[in-house]
Amino acid sequence: MAAAKVKGKKGKRPARNLDGVRVSKGLKKAPASKAEVSGRTSPGAFYWCWACGASNWVPFGYNYFYCWRCVVLNRC
Repeated sequence: MAAAKVKGKKGKRPARNLDGVRVSKGLKKAPASKAEVSGRTSPGAFYWCWACGASNWVPFGYNYFYCWRCVVLNRC
């Protein structure tokens, strides 16, 4: 027996990207920021490795760091 052909409805193509999408009501856009950068930044300094001489950026407050090139423990 052959299956009966069922012709479905053709869907409407959206005109825009979010056409037909339900979005919860809330803020329309992000609130304006008064500063360019928000949050805390960690100042630091460059230290040179005693073994290979590579410069390493170390945030303030750290006493020791591992060199990114030779993986040797250094003291600030």
